Amino acid sequence: MVMNINTAALAEGLGIADSLGIDLNMLCNIFSQTGANSRVLETDAEDMILRDHDCYFSAAHAAKDSGIALALAAAQGINTPLAQATYEQYQKLVEMGKGELDKSGVAELTFKGRA
Repeated sequence: MVMNINTAALAEGLGIADSLGIDLNMLCNIFSQTGANSRVLETDAEDMILRDHDCYFSAAHAAKDSGIALALAAAQGINTPLAQATYEQYQKLVEMGKGELDKSGVAELTFKGRA
């Protein structure tokens, strides 16, 4: 759940920056030196920028795992709006027939002109 949320958040940040004409490689370098640094930044940022979504961990698996986390949280009475939003993004990829893409494919929903 945490990895999936982090991946979707990175996609949104890069998508916004891209729409503003910000150099994404420079932005990733800045992210790497701040609290925005993460393993997801290291493994997925370049794939998001280049639209290289060869599968290591599929969007379909991200949707499934996010759904499991939501069910567990609900059973405990825990409110998880970020997990819910992330689940919906990955589920949308699955419904579009893109569940076989790597989880980095969530960027296809956030970069202007891609989806």
